[in-house]
Amino acid sequence: MKKIIIRNLQIYTPISKDMRIRNENFFVDNFPHFPVLLNSDGSVWKYASLYLLSRIKEYKQPSSKTLDSIANDLKDFGLWCVQNEIDYLKAERKILSPTYRYRGSLQEKYLKGKISESSIKRKISSVIGFYRYLIAVQQIHFKFPLWEEGISSISYFDNKGFIQSKQVVTTDIGKTSLIQREEYSNSKVIKDGGKLCPLTEHEQKVMFKCLKEIGNREMSLGFLISVATGARMGTVYTLRLKHFAKTVSDNEKEVGIKVGYGTDCDTKYNKKYMLYFPVWLYNAIRVYISSPRSKKRRNKAKHIFENNSMQYIFLNNRGKPYYVANNDPYKIEYMDIPRGNTIRVFINTVLKKHISLSNEEIEFSFHDLRATYGMNTLNKIMPLVEKEEKSLSFVLNFIKERMGHSSLVTTERYLNFRKINKFFIKSQESYEKHLMELIQYDRQ
Repeated sequence: MKKIIIRNLQIYTPISKDMRIRNENFFVDNFPHFPVLLNSDGSVWKYASLYLLSRIKEYKQPSSKTLDSIANDLKDFGLWCVQNEIDYLKAERKILSPTYRYRGSLQEKYLKGKISESSIKRKISSVIGFYRYLIAVQQIHFKFPLWEEGISSISYFDNKGFIQSKQVVTTDIGKTSLIQREEYSNSKVIKDGGKLCPLTEHEQKVMFKCLKEIGNREMSLGFLISVATGARMGTVYTLRLKHFAKTVSDNEKEVGIKVGYGTDCDTKYNKKYMLYFPVWLYNAIRVYISSPRSKKRRNKAKHIFENNSMQYIFLNNRGKPYYVANNDPYKIEYMDIPRGNTIRVFINTVLKKHISLSNEEIEFSFHDLRATYGMNTLNKIMPLVEKEEKSLSFVLNFIKERMGHSSLVTTERYLNFRKINKFFIKSQESYEKHLMELIQYDRQ
C-alpha cells in the first residue's frame, strides 16, 4: 500500500480522442497535489481513491494539505488491513468489524505511547468518512453495524467567554472516553493547538544567542517574529514583501499587519486577524529585504510572481520558500510541498546541537515560540492589573486578540500556567532590549 501524488489533476469529461469538456459535477477544473492510493501490486485502490475524488466535488472542498492528511490516514488503515488479513468490506460480527478492530489497535498504540490522542481522533474520523461514502454512494451493505451513533449535547465557551451548548452526532468508536489516558499537567504545558511549552527568559536568551552565532538570518528573523508576535510557522514564512512596504518612524511603537483570508499570508483555518510587530523588528525586516543576501536569494527564485511584492520574505539559498502558501500557483511544481520541514530539521540538527555546545539543553519546537510570546505578553502587562490600572478581563481579551484565539478559554490557560510557574514572572524591559540587540547584524 502506498500513496502517489498527481501534481495537477485535470478534471474533464472526454468526448472523443481530441475533445474534452468541463465536468459539471465539480466546481473546479483542476486540483493541485491530488493523492492516489495504490495496492501493493501497483493497482489503484479503487474505493479509497474514488472517495478522495468525491471530496473535491464538494463546494467547500478541502485543501490539498487536508486531502493529503486523509489519504495518509486511509493508507495506514489499508496497511493495517493487509497486515492483519482483514477484508475491509466485510463485517461478520459487530466486535469483529474492521472499524472496531482498528479502533482497538489504535488504542493499544496509544497506551504504549506510540500515538497521540489527537491522532486517534483524526484517523478514526477519516475512516468513518470513508465508510459513510461506501454505504451512501457505493451502496455497499455491511451485515453488522460499523459503529453506533448517538446524539450528544456538548457545552463550550463561545468567543466571548460565555457557556453555550449544541447537539452533535457522535459515534462510539470516535469517543475519546474509550481511551484510558493520563490527563496532561497544566504545570508543564499549555493546550493551544497542541501541547505547548513556553521557553523561559534564560532559554530564550540562549536560543537567540546561538542563532546569532550560527548566522542564519532567515531563521533568526523568523524565530524573532514568532516570539514577538505569536505567529505560527506557516504565518511567519508566508509573509510577503508587500506586508513590509510601509515606511514607519522609530517614534511609532508597533505596526499592524493583516494575515489570514485574503491577505496572501496563511493562518490556521485561514482565520483573519492582525499581527502586531514592534517597530524595531519591522524595520529590521525591511533592512533585511534590502540586503544583498536577500536580493541574491530572490534573484534565484523560480516563484516569479506577476507582482514582485507577492514574493516571500524568506527564501533559502536556492531561492525556494521554506513554506508554500495555500494560494501559491507554483505549488504544483513540487512533489512534496514545502511545509516548514527545513526549519524543523534546522532546529533538531543544527540549532539544538549548537545549544548543547553551550552546555545547555533546551527541548522545544517552533510552535513553542508562539506560547513563549503569549507568556512574554502576559508577564509584561500583568503588573498593570496588580496596580489596578487595567482589569484582568482587559488583559485576557488583549492577548486573545493578539494571538488570534477563537475562545477566551484558550487564553485563560496562559494565566493558569503563569500562576503555577512562578519562574516565568520576570521584568520584560531588559529582555526586550536584549532582543533588539540580537538583530544588529551587519547587512549581508
